[in-house]
Amino acid sequence: MNTESSVTETVIRNHLQAFLEQKGIAAILDDYDDNARFYSEAKIYQGKQEIHAFFSDFIGSLPAGGIDRFSLRSQRVDGSIGYITWSVGSDIPLGTDTFVVNNGKIVSQTFAMYAAPAQ
Repeated sequence: MNTESSVTETVIRNHLQAFLEQKGIAAILDDYDDNARFYSEAKIYQGKQEIHAFFSDFIGSLPAGGIDRFSLRSQRVDGSIGYITWSVGSDIPLGTDTFVVNNGKIVSQTFAMYAAPAQ
């Protein structure tokens, strides 16, 4: 693995660890460049303040115990690009994120998930 790929992998690992260990949104945001872009179905979040709002809403919307049921399904890293797929039990059978890392910070991220309809 080249140096660029290993930096990207480390940044993604730190990002997931901050989320899974529930270290708080500030810890999650440590991995982002100040001017990062976060692309979702709803909107493009620009900069740490807007990305903070996304994570606040996202974490608040997770089903009870959702973080404990989070499962990383795959992770692929190619240079500055990282791609993951994940699930949260049967509530969210598929989520995916693509990260672009530059100088040890996430500069762009795409996010999508499929949430099962509430029964």
